[in-house]
Amino acid sequence: MILGNLIKEEREKREMTQEKLANTLNVNRQAVSKWETGTAYPDIDRLIQISELFNVSLDSLIKNDDGLKQKIIIDKSHQHPRTGAWEFMRSTGWMMVIAVVWIIGRVISTIWGN
Repeated sequence: MILGNLIKEEREKREMTQEKLANTLNVNRQAVSKWETGTAYPDIDRLIQISELFNVSLDSLIKNDDGLKQKIIIDKSHQHPRTGAWEFMRSTGWMMVIAVVWIIGRVISTIWGN
């Protein structure tokens, strides 16, 4: 909950209410409250805005909060897996087109008796 404490501390230093901060970040007041209490985290766009608004590096916002670091780690199981056949077609598609054109050319050449 380090991030929440930092947001609250920086907000209060600037004599901002949760409502004022929420308006600045284009979120509702409840979102700011959840960030400050550690029940939710801002998305990456909001983290960047917070970093710029409070003149605090993203590194210092993220590094000290283990919960946020865990949330940022990409869970491979939630990514859309690429199918082997589709990936193969995508990566070798241009070679297949060249091969097909070459084969058609050879067939036509043979038929017309070059």
